Amino acid sequence: MKKIIYLLLLAIPILSLRAQDDSPSPYLIRMHVLEVEGNIGEFIKANKEYYKPLSKQAVEDGKWAGWAMFRSFSKRNVFVFFHHYNSPEQYAKGGSLWGPNEAKRLGLEAPDSSKWKWKSLSDNELWQVNGAVFDNERSNYFVFNKFKFAYPDKEKFIKNNIAWGELVVKPQLEENKGSNWAVATLVTSGSYSEGESTIANGISFDGYDSLEDILNRRSYKENGGISENPHWQNFRKYIVENDLTDFNSAFSSSIYEHLDSTWD
Repeated sequence: MKKIIYLLLLAIPILSLRAQDDSPSPYLIRMHVLEVEGNIGEFIKANKEYYKPLSKQAVEDGKWAGWAMFRSFSKRNVFVFFHHYNSPEQYAKGGSLWGPNEAKRLGLEAPDSSKWKWKSLSDNELWQVNGAVFDNERSNYFVFNKFKFAYPDKEKFIKNNIAWGELVVKPQLEENKGSNWAVATLVTSGSYSEGESTIANGISFDGYDSLEDILNRRSYKENGGISENPHWQNFRKYIVENDLTDFNSAFSSSIYEHLDSTWD
């Protein structure tokens, strides 16, 4: 009999990851980045009061696994939406999610979209979740870390990050509230030149309880910095011994605030 483990949905609004012990289906997330102009408050309200209920109904109908909304800390008119899929089959067969018939059935009134304008800053990129560590508390902020690696080094990138989750994140869950973490690799829109990726094709998500927590933990400390952390030292030793170093470059690191999701 199949053993199916459902990880806590509420713990991390970016991801709800289903794992199986035999031939797990790839868990996919579609990442859509928008730049919004006009009444930002009305845009957020429309997503919370109109699109979220439609998204939750789509989950109940099995069309996808969930929806989450984030706002950039540094660029307040930039938003990231994550669409979740339990499998490639669910993604391919999802169909219409926000049609007027569904809204009518749920008694929802369409928002006045003339109050804002938006443009896409991404290609609706599709990512596969390769690993995750969950706290029993929700993360209110996340740092999105993007990387570039050569295609042959994809396995190294995944194994390196999984080691980070197991050796650094997991042992510190009790002392770091809301410290959820995940890693994913790009499934669509790959681009390479002379064996090197020209776009970010790896991403990790570091969860934090608050903005203050991010600033305190990322600030430089003359003594007691990350290099002196025994968990980081264990991680460094492991990746050196297993040849899991020197294969990718950091691309960007950005702070995002969690605004809403179908798990709230």
